[in-house]
Amino acid sequence: MAALYLVLIAGSITMVYPFLMMISTGMKGPTDQNDNRLVPAFLSDEFEMFRKFVDDKYSGNPERIALIYGDAASFQLISTSPPDEVVQVNVLADSEYVRYETFLKSLAPDEWEAGFRDAQGRWGSRLSSLYQDFLRKQYGSVDAVNRAYLEQHVVFQTIQPPVERFEVNRWEPKPGAKWSDWLRFRETLPLYFRIPITVRGMYQAFFRSKYKNRIQAVPSDVRGNAMDFCDLEPAIGSRAFREFEAGALPDRYRFHSADEKWLEAGGTGAPPIAEYESSFVRRNLAELRRDYSARNYDQVLDYVLLHGRAVWNTALFCFLAVATQLIVNPLAAYALSRYPMKMTGKILLFLLAAMAFPAEVTMIPSFLLLRDLGLLNTFAALVLPTAASGYTIYLLKGFFDSQPRELFESGAMDGAKEWQMFRKIAIPLSKPVLAVAALGAFAGAYGAFMYAFVVAQDQRMWTLMVWVYQLQARAPKATTMAALTLAALPTVVVFLFAQRVILRGIILPGEK
Repeated sequence: MAALYLVLIAGSITMVYPFLMMISTGMKGPTDQNDNRLVPAFLSDEFEMFRKFVDDKYSGNPERIALIYGDAASFQLISTSPPDEVVQVNVLADSEYVRYETFLKSLAPDEWEAGFRDAQGRWGSRLSSLYQDFLRKQYGSVDAVNRAYLEQHVVFQTIQPPVERFEVNRWEPKPGAKWSDWLRFRETLPLYFRIPITVRGMYQAFFRSKYKNRIQAVPSDVRGNAMDFCDLEPAIGSRAFREFEAGALPDRYRFHSADEKWLEAGGTGAPPIAEYESSFVRRNLAELRRDYSARNYDQVLDYVLLHGRAVWNTALFCFLAVATQLIVNPLAAYALSRYPMKMTGKILLFLLAAMAFPAEVTMIPSFLLLRDLGLLNTFAALVLPTAASGYTIYLLKGFFDSQPRELFESGAMDGAKEWQMFRKIAIPLSKPVLAVAALGAFAGAYGAFMYAFVVAQDQRMWTLMVWVYQLQARAPKATTMAALTLAALPTVVVFLFAQRVILRGIILPGEK
């Protein structure tokens, strides 16, 4: 018995561990989603949290990060594997921290851009979520937003913030209601969302692009002692600065810039962007860990609950599937048990033989039949083909056969009709096996993807699993794991509620 229990415990661990790993991966992001540690490193390692913050703020753009932290540091900050070394960034003293936040507050709208944007290969962003919440409060509905912006959106999740290209020469925002709302929204953002647009940064980006990321190719009179592009210092009036001014410096920054405002605020040198971000992470470590732990799950819930009718469709489909199977199968099994015929054995064999064919084999004939009946894109198409189950009928018949005949004879003597004996004798004695049948019907309906997608191709009829599949096609690994974790929870909850009834009927009379 001890050996048996050890085997069962080992088997349970092999089932629980992958689920825990799925939960853990759902808490991660682009920088650590390939890390197979069960406990995410950022929950205990401050530098890992700093990596996630920087990667998120600059949308994983290595060139933007390199201009602030340097080429070597940018690789370590956004690498998808654990870094070989920790990037050392100084933190600001309290007075300098306050001075920098005062400087951020003083910036004009065109002297900073908003961080935490969407990026290619990623799904969702903090900026988009806040912007969509802002529009939801201001307009109330997607239709109102569409009328105001002359756009076409089905849900708020598809509305993206306007593009900002202040550092691009001759770029001007498109005037209108959307840009006006965007400017009002920007003022509500926390200060750490702001990324100052400096002349120094544009100067470095200009020569990085011109010399294709090779600092050694920069002429010595321009490079000076710089070992990295983030160390290039613009010398106003020099040949290099005149070249940059003529080809890349927007007119809006010729008379005012964030660099000048930092000096006016009492700062020295360039604005300490890296130092401020390091200080912010250290000061808000606990809050950031909570936020990043739940972010993927929040995004998935927002996507599922507000995108189409996935939850309602799935709930109704599961209810109808369970209800039909608990009506059709017990009636068929009871009839075969109470009124046996010469063909009963052959009927059961026919029902069990149907299980030999994979569901994929019958999918196309079912589709053609439902099409001819005009039932595609309806709940009838989802429910009717699975209303009867050969195995469930066989199981229930064995259970009904094992019930004492004396009970039915007594009922008949007391004048009970067959329907009353079925409802008051057979069904109450069959609760354990009915619970197993209901759980199987729920699991089958809830997990149905391919069949549900084939017979209900209208998006308004898509179930939760179809939406999760669509999400996997464009979401990163961590978000996909969060979606799968949340999708698995209803099955676990249903089993926990039904386990007491199921365990009472582990040894089914029909299978003794």
